[in-house]
Amino acid sequence: MGGNNNENGSRKAIICVLDASTYVGFWILKGLLGKGYTVHAAQIKGSETEIEKKIKEMESVEKKLSVFSVDILDYHTILVALRCSALFCCLESPDSYDNSIVDLEVRGAINVVEACAQTDGMQKIVFTSSLTAAIWRENICSQKDVDERSWSDQDFCRKMKSALDVLFMCSWYALAKTLSEQAAWALAMDRMLNMVLSTLD
Repeated sequence: MGGNNNENGSRKAIICVLDASTYVGFWILKGLLGKGYTVHAAQIKGSETEIEKKIKEMESVEKKLSVFSVDILDYHTILVALRCSALFCCLESPDSYDNSIVDLEVRGAINVVEACAQTDGMQKIVFTSSLTAAIWRENICSQKDVDERSWSDQDFCRKMKSALDVLFMCSWYALAKTLSEQAAWALAMDRMLNMVLSTLD
């Protein structure tokens, strides 16, 4: 993999984290820097959060950190940050989930994977997955194992949107994660990309 030399003369990969300003993305970013990797921190354009402020402060002292602002709906802006050999994709909305956020996250996931397909050096994509993309269905208690073949029932998620407030919010979130992960997975296979889903919650 392309990258920079460490003290022992071996080469470390350049890795992109998108969206680095999410909670998960930020800690992946810190972990990679701690291991000596050069990191491209891609942040989705929007209002400045506390995490984004921390990343900007880190950029001024971390020689191996570069920060990029990307438009999740424009894969050309994503390409600029993807001059690397691996990507951690951590899409998460800072706002409450609704139909527009679901659509945004699905389109964003597709654009990120498509951008990876347009690069020459992308060797691996780690798409952070949510357990809610696998367990939201009426008969979940009858299933012994949950694995990469398990997906939440989209119709069940839509039906639960009319239930109690807490279920209403979770059902939108589950629907967004299910649709975005399925879309990313299908496109990655079509483009013959090396992508894995990593469940973190």
